Amino acid sequence: MRQLLLLLGLPDLPLPEFLVFLGFAAGCALLLGWIADGILRGHGFGIIPNAVVLVGGAIFGAILWRRLGYVVIVDRQMATAIAAAAAGILALVAGGVAKRVI
Repeated sequence: MRQLLLLLGLPDLPLPEFLVFLGFAAGCALLLGWIADGILRGHGFGIIPNAVVLVGGAIFGAILWRRLGYVVIVDRQMATAIAAAAAGILALVAGGVAKRVI
């Protein structure tokens, strides 16, 4: 678990702080899943699956961004966060389009 956190650019946290971070991340993911469900209006997957797709896309995007090593913004953590958010949104949009087509 520690290696995944460091790969995503997150600090090595003690267990209580890590649990607070997980709770905050889960709350944000559910909120964004609810917003995405409202935006997609029936073409999404539901609140919880939207949140899972967003988080999965964000993790994939953050790992890919770190592996590629592009430097567009001086602050590396900010660039990773932006790439993760964009990848999560793209994964959700791609899933919505695939659901609509299929």
